[in-house]
Amino acid sequence: WASPETMRLTRVLRMGGPKTPGNFVQDGPPAGGFAPVNFKRNLPGGGLSSIVIAGGCVLSFSFGMYTIIMANRQRRELSREEMDIKLSLLPFLSAESDVKHAFIKAKQVENEEELMKGVPDWSAGASVYKTRYMSPMTVFGINQ
Repeated sequence: WASPETMRLTRVLRMGGPKTPGNFVQDGPPAGGFAPVNFKRNLPGGGLSSIVIAGGCVLSFSFGMYTIIMANRQRRELSREEMDIKLSLLPFLSAESDVKHAFIKAKQVENEEELMKGVPDWSAGASVYKTRYMSPMTVFGINQ
């Protein structure tokens, strides 16, 4: 018989060992062996050929390009029509602007006559500069 100290020591040393008592049992094949493994390809036959798939890709690409070209033509036509409308309205808009500027200029001359009526040799509406007035140039296509 072993002393209690050696029994404690063997118990401590056994703690890291296997937890299942007894011998190991190795797994093996069942009696008569396993069933044969079917390793041949088991794919369905047929389907679309590569030529048909390539033709479908070409057709879909052609249809997409056709729709893009038609949309670009329509957009170009609409923008051309819009530019024609703007250019046809331009004389009326510039005439309206000229009338407005003439009215404002007449009011300014009237106010200047009222303000400078006591100053000798003053002509109302005459330029104090040696050059004539140039209205600012309008550039089409630039938002101001």
